[in-house]
Parts: sequence; structure tokens; C-alpha cells
Amino acid sequence: MDVLLISTYELGRQPLHLASPAASLRRAGHQVRTVDLAVEDLSDEMIQWAERVAIAVPMHTATRMADQVVGALAGARPGLPVALYGLYSGVSGADVDARFEGEYEPGLLDWASTEAGSESHGTEKGSGPKGLSRHLGRSDLEVPDRIGLPPLDDYARLEVNGTTRLAGAVEASHGCRHRCRHCPIPAVYDGRIRVVPQGHVVDDISNLVAAGATHITFGDADFLNAPPHSLSIIERAHEMYPEVTFDATIKVEHLIDHRSLLPRLADANLLFIVSAFETVDDETLAILDKGHQLADMSRVVQLTREAGIHLRPTWLPFLPWTEPSDLADIFTFLDRHDLVGATDPVQIAIKLLIPRGSLLEDHPAITPHLDGYDEAALSWRWDFADPETALLHEELEAIAANASDCGQETALTLNEMREAVARISGIALEPFRESSPAPRLTESWYCCAEPTGAQAAALQIGRR
Repeated sequence: MDVLLISTYELGRQPLHLASPAASLRRAGHQVRTVDLAVEDLSDEMIQWAERVAIAVPMHTATRMADQVVGALAGARPGLPVALYGLYSGVSGADVDARFEGEYEPGLLDWASTEAGSESHGTEKGSGPKGLSRHLGRSDLEVPDRIGLPPLDDYARLEVNGTTRLAGAVEASHGCRHRCRHCPIPAVYDGRIRVVPQGHVVDDISNLVAAGATHITFGDADFLNAPPHSLSIIERAHEMYPEVTFDATIKVEHLIDHRSLLPRLADANLLFIVSAFETVDDETLAILDKGHQLADMSRVVQLTREAGIHLRPTWLPFLPWTEPSDLADIFTFLDRHDLVGATDPVQIAIKLLIPRGSLLEDHPAITPHLDGYDEAALSWRWDFADPETALLHEELEAIAANASDCGQETALTLNEMREAVARISGIALEPFRESSPAPRLTESWYCCAEPTGAQAAALQIGRR
């Protein structure tokens, strides 16, 4: 079978969600071509070549853009079988032939091989959208096959100390042990994780290093979901490539519970940690079931600094009950803890998305605010209780999108945002103290942020 795999957006990374299924399909004897629409065009020739097309939907932004691709494919070649695979395959409202959630490789492989064979791999069929199959069992994964993907030069780089370095991304595990209510992962994995064999991950790192990477992102939902497994991988990789640096995402709760591991992670060249702080309001943190409070966030700042690891917090500032003063509190926290240089502006503009199946759909704090499901936005509609907050969100979102599209300096953007928050909240916010930029990747958009007009316009479909 001639299978075309498509990625629309993967956080500025060379798409692992192309490389992993490509390895399984090629080993089974299928002919596979890949296209990453973030940096490549989808030509008419590719569309005509394919016998089947599968589109990766690992996050909200990618899914919104994938829905456009499905429509374009239907117009260019009616009847071409199309599947979605990844975390958001059950969220998309696109008219496709099959959808694969969870450990998608077995179902995708069966779909490419037969008309209907996903059940042979223990796939659960639910009551969701047409053709939805979920596989959460253990899979025989392959080392990701990155042949044919665009070079690392085309993707986000590590920016540190005024220099940039090529970066790659791997995953040591899938899923998450936790059930944070606003996160899409629990809606699929329900507190489960599936580890990727250590040898596969290390081999993938080796391939990326051979391609020029000197920094590796662990794209796991939480790197310390399986501490012994993850530690063995990063320490083995560091032993093999002592010049390579790493970053990972780790919960506040895990950073406190496993604080004794931070020195080992630092010794293995873990350069920075991304951690989902979300808000400085303890009541909201409890609704989201984050497992931490404001005091824990301050503690984590101290623990990571003592270990010599940079911290990059992520935020979810806008919820139905948010008031402008809540944004002022976040800016005060950033300044007090010297985190301004570690904050991407888009984080200050993110609004809660509630996709189909979210654990928040029936939460009593949320349900009074819901106003129907928006199929195009892939989220429940809701309005701010405070109309001033709606104005503030609109202004901050525009500032963030403009800065992302034109490459504006982070400090300048955050100061624009601070001024808007101070003006609308009526709370005096002093200019930020001078803050040194923390190491970062040059792609500043995040999986839970809605796509900008420029991102959608960048899709090139049906050209030669």
C-alpha cells in the first residue's frame, strides 16, 4: 500500500508523529512518504500517488489545521481514504474513514493493510465519532524512521546565551499517570502510561545527534511519570553524548516528590524544565485537579535553581471566572520570582479550551458557563463572567499573535502585556526588574494555544 503521512504542526519540532508510524509501516512492507505542512508543501503529485492518507493530530492546533487538510483532500481527490491518528483524533469533526487514538501504530498498520482489521490488535471501539478506535495496550514499537523528513535546520532551535543550536525531540513514554481535568491526555489514557523501550529512545537520540542535534527535547507529557525508566535513558544518553543538553516537561507535584533526583538530572545535562503552573489561584488549581498550590510553585522555583536547572513555567490564565486582577497577580509572581525571562508571551494569553470528552465537561464549576459546542473551534463555547476580562484577553491575544508572527523580542512583548493588564485591572504594576533570558526553544507557540491566522495561512496544499 502507498501511504502518505501528513503532519500539520508539531510545536516547531521535526515530527515524531511521522517518524514513528513510518517505521512500523515500512517494516511491514508499505511504501511511505511523509510531508510536514509546517515547512513543506503538499503537492498534487503526492495526493495522486497515495492510496491512503493518514494525518497526525497530536494537539489542538494541529487538529484545527488538519481539518482544513481533510477538506482540501476531499476536493482534490474524492474517495481517497483518509484517517486521523493521535490524541485529538476523536475530537476532530472532519469526515474521515478511520481514527486512531492512544497507541495508534497497530491500528494504523491494520488500516493500511486491510479494509477493516483494527480489532485484531485489541482496539477498543467506542461510541465516539465515526470510525474511532482506541488502543491502550502495549505495542511493538519501532525506532522512529526519520528518513525523508525535512532536516533539523528547518525547525526550532535551542537558544541559550545568545547562541542557537540544532534541536531534536524524542519521547520516553506516552500518556500520563495523572488526570488533570483540563488536559486532553486523561480523556484518552485515563491515568495510564506506556513506556517506549530504552534502546529505541537512545537509538533515536543517536540518529538525531548524527543529524546535527546538540539538544534534545523529551516530549513526554511528564518525564517523571516513570522515574527509573526516564533516568536510565537520560543518563545513558549523557554518557554517550556528554556535550548534548536536554529539556523535559515535569509536574510541580513530581518536582517536589522527586526533588532528590534533580541533582542527577542536572548532572545529565538537563538544561531546563517546562512545568505547568497554570495560575496563582489555589481555588482554580483545585478545580483543575493540578495536585499543587501556589506555595508549591514557589518551592519548585527554589528547588530547580538550587539544582542548577532553569525553569520555564506554562500558564492557563483565562477561565470563565478570571478577573483582570488575576492576571496582575501572575505578573507579580513572575517578577517576584525572576521568571519574566523564562516566560513565552503566548502563555499569558491562553484561554481554556474544553474539547469533546474533556474531564471538565460536567464539572459543576464549568457547566454553568457552557453555551454549546463549537465544531469549528473544537471546544465548548463559554463567556467570561467579567466583560473587562474579555477585553483584556482579546488585547493580550492580539499582542501575542503579532509578536509571534513578526518575531518581536520577548521582553518587549511582555511589557506591552503588563501595561495592558495594569490599565484594564487598575492595579499599578511596576516595570519588570531586569531578567536574564532563560534557555528556550525558538518556537514559542504551545499545544493548548489556538492557531494564528498566519499558521493557518501557511498551509500549502495541492501545489507542485
